[in-house]
Amino acid sequence: MRLDRDEFKVTYDPAQVEPARLIATIKETGYTARVVSGKGKAVARTAPLSSPRGFAILDEALAQAQKEGKPVVLDFSAEWCAPCQRMEKTTFIDERVKALLGRCVFLRIDTDKQPEISRRMNVEGLPDIRFVTFDGKVVKQLRSYQDAESFAEELGRFLQFYAR
Repeated sequence: MRLDRDEFKVTYDPAQVEPARLIATIKETGYTARVVSGKGKAVARTAPLSSPRGFAILDEALAQAQKEGKPVVLDFSAEWCAPCQRMEKTTFIDERVKALLGRCVFLRIDTDKQPEISRRMNVEGLPDIRFVTFDGKVVKQLRSYQDAESFAEELGRFLQFYAR
């Protein structure tokens, strides 16, 4: 295991510990987790292709985006999430990232305060960032910590795609 990386694998004996318990323990330390089994196939739900309706916070962001002709960036995070806090202190303060986000409707969603939105959007780990068109179509999903350079590149590509 290399803790200097943003990702690592934990091999465990399912006869000794339930996967849910292991994931809960990992999340308590501030990391995100997902179970991978078999030959590298992740046991995961796919992200929905569009944002759910009927949530005021999302509906307002989409209405603002439509009115302003901008795309939406959804940032699912939590106060206890170490990689989320790291992005807050490094990635989101980067001048290039700020400029690109200024061309979007940027919405932070605290998964602890908005658990139903998180559930409906199949958020499994944090941080989880979605690039969404003003009509609610999810175009891209970024999981785990994103440094400023790679996030700016991804967001820049999304904005170019969106401008078409």
